[in-house]
Amino acid sequence: MSSPEARQTPREPLSIRVLSTFGAIRPDERRDTLAAFVTLFGFMAGHALLETARDALFLARLPASLLPWVYLTIAAAALLLTRNPPRVLRRLSNRHELSAWLVFSGGITLAFWVAVHLTAGWVFYALYAWSGVLATLVVVRFWTVLSDRFTVTQAKRLFAVIGSGSVLGAIVGSGLARVLTEVVDARHVVLAAGIVFLGSSISPTLFGPAPGGRRAETSGGLADIDFARVGRLIWDRPYLRRVAIVVLLSTITFTLVDFVFKSTVARYVPDEALGEFFSSVYFTLNLVSLVVQLGAVGWLIRQLGVNAALAIVPALLLGTAVGFVAAAGITTVLLLKGADGSTRYSLYRTGTELLFVPMSVEIRGRVKAVIDVLGQRGGQALGSLLILLTLSLTSGEVAFAVAAAIAAAAWLYLVLDLKRHYLDVFRETLSEEITETRIAFPALDIASLETLLSTLNSPDDRKVVAALDILAEQRKLRVVPALILYHPSSPVVIHALDLFARSGREDFLPIVDRLLSHTDSGVRAASLRVRTIVQADEGQLRHASHDSDAAVRVTALVGLAASGWVSIAEVHERLASSVRTGDAETRVALARAIRYLPTPGLDPILLALATGPDEAVQLEAVRAMREVKSPQFVQPLVQLLEQRTLRDEVRATLVAFGTSALTRLASALADPTLAHGVRRHLPNTLAAFGTPQAAAHLLRQLPRELDGMVRFKILRGLGRLRSENPGMPLDAKLLREAVDQNMSAAFRVMRWRRALELGAEALSSRQTVSHDMLVALLKDKQSHTLERLFRLFNLLANDEDFLRIYRGLHSLKREARAGSRELVENLVQPPLRRSLLTLIDDLFETASVQTEDDEVAQYEAVLEELLVSGTESLSSLAAYHIGELRLAALRRVLDGLPALSDHHANVVQQALMALEDPTMLEAGSAGG
Repeated sequence: MSSPEARQTPREPLSIRVLSTFGAIRPDERRDTLAAFVTLFGFMAGHALLETARDALFLARLPASLLPWVYLTIAAAALLLTRNPPRVLRRLSNRHELSAWLVFSGGITLAFWVAVHLTAGWVFYALYAWSGVLATLVVVRFWTVLSDRFTVTQAKRLFAVIGSGSVLGAIVGSGLARVLTEVVDARHVVLAAGIVFLGSSISPTLFGPAPGGRRAETSGGLADIDFARVGRLIWDRPYLRRVAIVVLLSTITFTLVDFVFKSTVARYVPDEALGEFFSSVYFTLNLVSLVVQLGAVGWLIRQLGVNAALAIVPALLLGTAVGFVAAAGITTVLLLKGADGSTRYSLYRTGTELLFVPMSVEIRGRVKAVIDVLGQRGGQALGSLLILLTLSLTSGEVAFAVAAAIAAAAWLYLVLDLKRHYLDVFRETLSEEITETRIAFPALDIASLETLLSTLNSPDDRKVVAALDILAEQRKLRVVPALILYHPSSPVVIHALDLFARSGREDFLPIVDRLLSHTDSGVRAASLRVRTIVQADEGQLRHASHDSDAAVRVTALVGLAASGWVSIAEVHERLASSVRTGDAETRVALARAIRYLPTPGLDPILLALATGPDEAVQLEAVRAMREVKSPQFVQPLVQLLEQRTLRDEVRATLVAFGTSALTRLASALADPTLAHGVRRHLPNTLAAFGTPQAAAHLLRQLPRELDGMVRFKILRGLGRLRSENPGMPLDAKLLREAVDQNMSAAFRVMRWRRALELGAEALSSRQTVSHDMLVALLKDKQSHTLERLFRLFNLLANDEDFLRIYRGLHSLKREARAGSRELVENLVQPPLRRSLLTLIDDLFETASVQTEDDEVAQYEAVLEELLVSGTESLSSLAAYHIGELRLAALRRVLDGLPALSDHHANVVQQALMALEDPTMLEAGSAGG
């Protein structure tokens, strides 16, 4: 669909193109990925050379029983050097520090090459220890640099690619060692290792600037770390504690396996053949490790998740250790070492490093080096002590294999238990990113009560009314002095009277009797209403029914009817006349009187008040309907949902009606002919009932609802029901049907948008304003559909907040976005997981989503689909764009297109005219 010219891009370096075949590397990630790959490749090639030489030299001249002491020396020396690195290294940034360490490593290794010819036993001992110390220092710093540069989403894509540099370097190094050991003495392999270290010191300088404009900090290793504080931090956080123990147990297992392997080899392989044997074994294992790294690691992590993929390593070691226990020999020990060597620097290293990525930069900087060094070298020390203890009892390798199996089993259990804590790290990140504040008014103490009572003297009427409302909410109206009724503000007096009316108090009645002669008619009406509620007086009411003010008269008439001293027929005409001819104040007083003195038979009066033009009157009428509860009020109340200022009171009133209103609302929701302005408020109204019946009505409508806005409101209503009633059962089958429906809709919209974007890339004349508007509208619709999906997942999962995850995807912080994606990858089960991640990546990681040309619909075909989509906005824009591009092939579709509105019909007509004369579209656009 696209021309070669339109798709032509600058040719990339060969190294980048080769790396890109193994993973989805985005343009902005390529420099750091290449630098990391080359650095790790160079270091591991040198280390493989050094490892082969040290094993051959050590076991040829010293007994294997000394290996535990070497392990202890490595642990002590690694800790000492990491705690107190050379001063010059402390002043360097991360990437320059890596280069300095490699130069330092090369220099020390060359010094050992010179010293090895002395053939003193301590030199071979020290060489072995140096190779272990070197691996700790450089590898820990390397992965720390990478963890600071990549989010967990990037790490899961890139660490497997970068980690292949480790395995490939080990293959090259062990292969070179195999060649060298055939032609020169093993000590000269040490020289080759030193030269490779020095050569690889250049590669860390290829790293780009720190991401996000963040300045790279200098690092002094553990020199400035307070071990006590960091130790408490690790112990107090379940996730950190478990990661530390996982690293410790894994190192103990690897140490035991290494000893079993080398002790068995020393028993079966002659001294003169050790160099060739070790180089051959390591070369083979590294080849297998490369296959695992490139062919399995990334796939396993994506399919199983970090924790389950990481659990494969201890499971393999457990199985092969048990096999060695059952039949000890060179074959079974090679299988045991094979499980170690093929996974330690591939699956284990990548998975373990991913465990650190979710941590915040601050916490990771404080704990990673401590966990790495103390976990690895502490584990090596514990393993060594265990070996020494066992050697005092037996020298048989089977006992050490049993210990390795036990350690692997404990490691396996802990890794499997780690998943929920791993996800909690992302949840914690999102909780910090998206904070919801809910304030509940506490019970009033004496000081607060005194403050509120003093507020009653405020000259600000709003403060006085607010104080009265708080005291009423806290059931403290009895402490309000009756003298508040002498307040100079009429609104304050009226509000206080209404609150006193149902408080159970009667001590204020003498003041009420005096207020019956108040100059303000509103106060007189309120006083009469309250007097009737608390203690009706027929004489007072009959006298007030002839008051000079209409508001007082209608209040008195309702009071007489409510008390049974006159019939409804006697007062009906006078009240109806007040509805027709009275002012707003009179009608409000009438509605309020019926509200506080509910009287059967006045339903027509309330209906007339509720459908009048004045919102203040309507509001009081709705409140009165809540008290009267006549079935004939339900339909008018449903219609009033369209009015924003009345909506909350209307909902509260409908809820008060109970089942009869619920049934009527469900019927209204299922009626597509009902005005959209009413229908879109029905779901939240149904949800306000808070009952399983309300949830059932909403769920039944969800899969058959065609209006996108109403579908969204249904989901919000169901979400409200679930949040307020967590244990409420919801039909999972209907929810899953809705998930499938929305998933299909999201992919349809995404397909349309991609086709338009690629079509504009292929032919620049399509890149018009209407094209951009269509793409933006489709992206917006895709985002809304994605939100609906997250709301559905939220309903399906009682114990997970998917809406918080969705909001995290919109965060400005890349760590929060990556954390949300990681939660989705771990919480959503196949086959939905892959589809949902595709939608997420398409919207939020567009550079990582690839689309094959043969999967993209033709541009004109998509415009035709948009025309007949039934959505006015899409159809109108598509019609305009067709006319703009003069796509005559779509004239037939335009001719037969049914009008969705007058505006839609006008746009379609303009498009048809533009197919003949393009200036008509321009004129129509200008006129519009």
